[in-house]
Amino acid sequence: MNPTSHISLPKSERGAVLIVALIMLLLLTIIGLSSMRGTALQENMASNMRDSNLSLQASEAALRKGEEAVTKKFLDGTLNTLETADVTATYSNFPGTSKDPEYKITLLAKIRTSTEAGAPIDDEGAMVRVESDGYGLNVNDSSAPTSQTQLRSTFLVEQ
Repeated sequence: MNPTSHISLPKSERGAVLIVALIMLLLLTIIGLSSMRGTALQENMASNMRDSNLSLQASEAALRKGEEAVTKKFLDGTLNTLETADVTATYSNFPGTSKDPEYKITLLAKIRTSTEAGAPIDDEGAMVRVESDGYGLNVNDSSAPTSQTQLRSTFLVEQ
């Protein structure tokens, strides 16, 4: 054997497998990047949905707290305080939100009836509007909550 002899390759093989492999690798990279982008988008959507749901729950809790305050005022006989001014308060220490939910109570009408002629008319109930604002956990650059839910109910208390 001659040490200077070279192994010769057929003339038809000129690196076609390398080009096909590189194209396949490029396609796999594109598929991987698009799936990562889709996953990140789904994660953002889930976070926004959770924040929106949290603001709804906070607003619902504040609405119930306002209705509870109306019932307490009615039972204590202090419903007359609503005639002069609306009552605004917060649901303190509501967990998991960036800002405590708030509620506002507005007196719409008092229910006064009497079945006896000449008898004094007593307050038998009232119709109030309770409005609430609930906030989510996420905040924007100016520290304001990114999600807010407003609810309103018309609430009737009577004997």
